[in-house]
Amino acid sequence: MLDHKLYKRYLTEYLRDGIANSDGTNAGIIEWLMQQKEPGRFASHRNERIRALSDARAAFNEHRQWPTEIVLSFIGVKPDEVQSK
Repeated sequence: MLDHKLYKRYLTEYLRDGIANSDGTNAGIIEWLMQQKEPGRFASHRNERIRALSDARAAFNEHRQWPTEIVLSFIGVKPDEVQSK
């Protein structure tokens, strides 16, 4: 069973890292997300991490033409939650 609190935490982390390690465009973010390896067999909270990465990839891949803030809102993450701190 998926722990939604952990899922949200990992989703936010993937998106924060994706924005920080790319040029900030949707194409750059999806490129970075696609380069990330899925958690291994023995990773903690593996299901939550895999689902978060998969959902982030899907959202940015399917909605490349949308502004980044809209894509973030679409998947349930507030833009200020993923701003570099």
